[in-house]
Amino acid sequence: MEASQLLIPALLGGGAVATGLARRHQARRLATLLDARSTSVAELLDLQASVAEQMGPGAFSEQVKLRGNIVCDEPLTAPWSGEPCVAFSNTTTALMEVREERTSTDSEGNRTTAVRWEHREEMLQKLERRCRFELRQGGQGLPVDPEGAELDLETVFNQVDPPTTADTGPYRQLGTRRVESLLRAGGSVLVVADCSDASGSLQLQAPQGSGLFVVHRGSEDDFNRSIRRWRRVWTVSTWGLGFAAAVAVLVQLL
Repeated sequence: MEASQLLIPALLGGGAVATGLARRHQARRLATLLDARSTSVAELLDLQASVAEQMGPGAFSEQVKLRGNIVCDEPLTAPWSGEPCVAFSNTTTALMEVREERTSTDSEGNRTTAVRWEHREEMLQKLERRCRFELRQGGQGLPVDPEGAELDLETVFNQVDPPTTADTGPYRQLGTRRVESLLRAGGSVLVVADCSDASGSLQLQAPQGSGLFVVHRGSEDDFNRSIRRWRRVWTVSTWGLGFAAAVAVLVQLL
């Protein structure tokens, strides 16, 4: 079998491996979510105080999940929407069409050239900012350090501006898309995180090793269903690509 004949099976096999890794990642996320202990701010404060009294400060660490309200005294201001938030992500993308020429030869040796314009997008800039906030339940709260967290961002600004540069060569400018997504400075969220006092005070933060750090607007059941849905998608994709790779190899051998 020639090396060129192995190209398609290799690509399919590589895709099966990639989707298999994605499925495994979702399985780990689900296991971590289920293992995290449901708790409250009051319980965590009391538990940390007991551990600090017996073992000293900085000894408390536990993967937990709890729901509360975002409170931030000095929120960020999203540049394009002007919304107060605790995190935002801005992307600027150039929209263009590129001239493509494809030449073909028919059975009689006649050459024809077809011209078409293909849509392309190129990211020009991405800006992300986050700030600390408090997760509050009633009159008690815990600070949250959002660095490293998977945030449930909401798209609040999506605009295409007209082109500012002239067309050059094979490129035809269509404009610039600006998209802004953010996590508002308020409202209820589910937080799955490591609760630790290693920094000197008790806070919700990214785990030191493997673990889950998520700030999610929906319920825990919604988040659970989302993970399970993606795990099924990647499982089906893995089996499908693996089967297709096996069939491609058999076809080449026959």
